[in-house]
Amino acid sequence: MSKKEFTPIQIGKPDPRREREIIKAYQNMLNAAVSLQMATEYCLREDEGFGIDFFFLSLKEDTEKFIRRKFVEINKVSIPGISTERLKESDLLDIKELDHAIEERKNFDKAWAAVEATRFIYPLRKLYVNDEIGFELTEDFHQKIQYKIGRFTQNKQQNFILEKMQELCKILNELSEIQILFPKKGPTEIELLADFVEIDKTNEDEPFQVSDILFYKRRLRAFREKSNFLKEPKTFEDFIA
Repeated sequence: MSKKEFTPIQIGKPDPRREREIIKAYQNMLNAAVSLQMATEYCLREDEGFGIDFFFLSLKEDTEKFIRRKFVEINKVSIPGISTERLKESDLLDIKELDHAIEERKNFDKAWAAVEATRFIYPLRKLYVNDEIGFELTEDFHQKIQYKIGRFTQNKQQNFILEKMQELCKILNELSEIQILFPKKGPTEIELLADFVEIDKTNEDEPFQVSDILFYKRRLRAFREKSNFLKEPKTFEDFIA
């Protein structure tokens, strides 16, 4: 085996259902994030948007309180006789679609709960590409999923074993192509290989050997050539001729 530095290799393929579950949860999260961002900015009467940093700042506190506070600050709202704090909590503020923003925050929180349930946490900010593209499930995101749900070798010995098992699988697939093995019949198909191999216990280096009656075994008989019925020597005369 090579003495080069160990590099983990993925073993087999990750569960596709698990991958779909994560992707679906994050796609719903991105949709919820966009809806909440738009609803928040609409309440604050900002059609062009405040930017992504402003949105992430809003996520750090209750959406209704954030909107009320920012509405008063941005629009410099004041009413004589009422303190700023009381004004923020009052019904005197004319904030359009506040209820809609509150509902969108509930949807966002539900989406986050679904993401959290996947046990795969990828920073939402890293899914924001730029102001033109917005949120997107990036290539790095998909790669990190593979690292999360996949299994990888842990040392050089495992790499060596994995390589040999991959070679074995390649051979099994080739046997399938020429219809010696039938994968649709299930894992018991592999048991047929026992008919093709003999074990020579006296050979410590290569104990596994191809059986000399290989083409007399089931499924391989079809590959035998038909007898040409030539007369074979059988007598003493034939022996001493």
